[in-house]
Amino acid sequence: MPLNSPIQKQYFSISEVAQVFGVNASLLRFWEKEFKQIQPKTNARGKRSYRKKDIEVIRSIYVLVKEQGFTLEGAKKALTARKGASAEAGAAAKQIAKETSENHTTVKSLDENSRKEAIDRLTKLRDKLLILRAEIK
Repeated sequence: MPLNSPIQKQYFSISEVAQVFGVNASLLRFWEKEFKQIQPKTNARGKRSYRKKDIEVIRSIYVLVKEQGFTLEGAKKALTARKGASAEAGAAAKQIAKETSENHTTVKSLDENSRKEAIDRLTKLRDKLLILRAEIK
């Protein structure tokens, strides 16, 4: 790491995170009990240190509960569904990447009709990828 590059924080205090979202620290502690996805590190005295991963989960919860009006139960279900969709999308993306690479190598050695068919298949795969990307967001 170069000496002149800025140091980026790895951990954030509960007060820093609360300030970012404009909520009380007590709400973050409550959400920590309600949502198992939030797991800040704690020292021997119980001081919480939030990682970027924890903050992203808190951001998702904040958006669902405060901005979109979800109940806590609804937010829990939505987070679980997103996690499942992300894993499913990752597996589907790997399969599509495999098919794409197989199709790409064969396109070079095909005649014109077969080439059009291969391009059609690749276009369909691209459409599937775009749908998966939209589901993840």
